[in-house]
Amino acid sequence: MYTSDSSETGVGRSASLLSLHGVQKSFGSNDVLKDINFSLSEGEIHALVGENGAGKSTCLGLLYGLHAPSAGQIKRNGSSVRILGPSHAQELGIGCVFQELSLAGSLSIAENIYAGRAPSRYGVVHWKELNRRAEALLEDFGLTLDVTASVDSLPISTRQIVEIAKALSLNSKVLLLDEPTSALTPDEVAALFQVLRKLTARGIGIVYVSHHMTEIFAISDRISVLRDGHMISSRPTSETTQERVVAEMIGSAHPGDVERASDELGDVVLEVNNLSQDGHFADISFELRKGEILGLAGLLGSRRSEIVRCIAGLSRPDRGAIRLKNQAVEFRSLRAAMQSGVGFVPEERKTEGLFLNDSLSANLVSSSMEQHTSFGLLNRRTINEASESAIAAFGVKTRGPSEEICALSGGNQQKVMLAKWLERNPDLLIIEEPTKGVDVGAKFQIHTELLRRAAKGMAILVVSSDFPELVSLATNILVIHEGKMTGSVAAKDATDDSLLQMAAGLPTPTDPQIQSSVEH
Repeated sequence: MYTSDSSETGVGRSASLLSLHGVQKSFGSNDVLKDINFSLSEGEIHALVGENGAGKSTCLGLLYGLHAPSAGQIKRNGSSVRILGPSHAQELGIGCVFQELSLAGSLSIAENIYAGRAPSRYGVVHWKELNRRAEALLEDFGLTLDVTASVDSLPISTRQIVEIAKALSLNSKVLLLDEPTSALTPDEVAALFQVLRKLTARGIGIVYVSHHMTEIFAISDRISVLRDGHMISSRPTSETTQERVVAEMIGSAHPGDVERASDELGDVVLEVNNLSQDGHFADISFELRKGEILGLAGLLGSRRSEIVRCIAGLSRPDRGAIRLKNQAVEFRSLRAAMQSGVGFVPEERKTEGLFLNDSLSANLVSSSMEQHTSFGLLNRRTINEASESAIAAFGVKTRGPSEEICALSGGNQQKVMLAKWLERNPDLLIIEEPTKGVDVGAKFQIHTELLRRAAKGMAILVVSSDFPELVSLATNILVIHEGKMTGSVAAKDATDDSLLQMAAGLPTPTDPQIQSSVEH
């Protein structure tokens, strides 16, 4: 049932810049949006959240003219309008920045910002004026850049701001942002948020779509929740909680309700001593016990991935020792590590983790074929049983085990990739970025299963740049900066700020609970 605490404009809020009224959208017989009411005010950041398939992208598509509503009205500044396409939306002062950036890498910053609209004389581009305009626009963001530099030379965070500047160069009063922080580090996110607040101070309204709850509560003024095409609620951010929003999105409990493993952990499963790989990382030492979820935190480029891939046999160390279940090991391949009870879930599901042209069931059993063969022949019965069990356990949205994995959403692909390795029931599970690019519902289910496996005694090593995820999921957290361990902290004592400080290589916080070395 839809819940709202205000009228369209709300108490003490500005007039609506852009709104949907009783909007429905169907694609053939598929009803995607049902009686949607949504309003964006001047100077407001309005977060639109929901699982994949909830209708968020369709809402953005309606507001940007990519789709026309099947029923209902769209209003701009209180007047009904029919948005005929993106160009018309831009004429109406509506800009959009999609998750996949549309910049031309070989062109300069200035050329990208004013693509197709460069000032010219007699058909010749007036380069000096083009660059001056671009510089003036970027100065509003507090950026001093060489606008003649190619976009390819920029870090992702700066490209994101150039994309926003491009939208604002059209005099946009409404900005639609689709997952704007998906490729940003925490410090880059903070810089982007400063830019967004400058925009709202000028009266620009922002529709903010994201899966990251911590970011949504840090930046938004209002949160609207979609589920299965219905608007479930719309409230000021100050009047709701992460737990409430997540529960409304998935229609069930919050991950915090999942029972954790006991504080009393079991025997040491993995022991790493002074592990080093020249040019990548040096002197890495830690222990991981049965029933423990150990987090490995770090920013992009910290070399945390190189460390775990070395442990899993995907590369070789130059020095140091690895002991698994009290036995010295020197894995020369992932297969050798698997045979010793190690599972490895890679970060890139499409290029490393899944066979995209194969079925769900084929992917699920691809790392445990020996469990599903008899005399060299596949056992279809056990494969189907395992597939149906995984679909039920993870809530995978699929037409069935025979559906090609490429037809599933990213979140459902991620669930299958994790289930594929859990099918082996490894003693040690190494998982990189477990919820990268998935919605909060998939994140809940993945976290639930990891916590459940840890409670049953599995040792789990989680690599993540999502610090709030590690705080909520792990037992202990190790922090890596430029291939060196800069800190170790119990998750219950960690904060996003303290982890970011260590991950950035800054002096370790003085909190006595946070230790700058790891006990062996």
